[in-house]
Amino acid sequence: MESLSEQFLAFAATVAAGLAAGFFYNYYRELRRAFKFRKRATILGDIVFWLVTTAMIFLALLRGNWGEVRLYVFVGLFLGAFFYYWLLSAPVSRFLRFKFQVVKKTWRLFLRCMRIIWTAVLFPFRLIILAVSFPLEFLGTLLKKAGRKFKTAWYNLAGKRIERGLVRARAGLSRLLFWRKGKKEE
Repeated sequence: MESLSEQFLAFAATVAAGLAAGFFYNYYRELRRAFKFRKRATILGDIVFWLVTTAMIFLALLRGNWGEVRLYVFVGLFLGAFFYYWLLSAPVSRFLRFKFQVVKKTWRLFLRCMRIIWTAVLFPFRLIILAVSFPLEFLGTLLKKAGRKFKTAWYNLAGKRIERGLVRARAGLSRLLFWRKGKKEE
């Protein structure tokens, strides 16, 4: 049988575990609120929260009273969580909100700085691309116009004659092929 002091220490351990569980839940709640988790992230966060909380309470029970589950364990967990929400939840929530706002603003500032640095690093390359692409684009436009004019001139000079010759050759070949087909049939 355990002495009264050992039972009191085990009860204090369960109350401390209840306080810690309340803090973990409060932290997770403010984390979800600050970063606006979607459904899958919330489900994953819930699973992680309950796994961590269960492991913490299990370790507290092992340390406090060798893993024996008695009525005072549930009372201690309940009282710890109740006292946390009654006394500490509001100030800790305000602190956590402030903390997460600072983290978000710091992250945004970091991203903004990285974007500025990235733009500064890429600026010379953009200038080179612009300096090379503008003359090439101008040259391409000129070649397209010249190509269209050359195509029109070529068609007017030789294209019509070549086209007429091709039409005659096709007609002559089709007559020859037709004649052969007819001869093979006989």
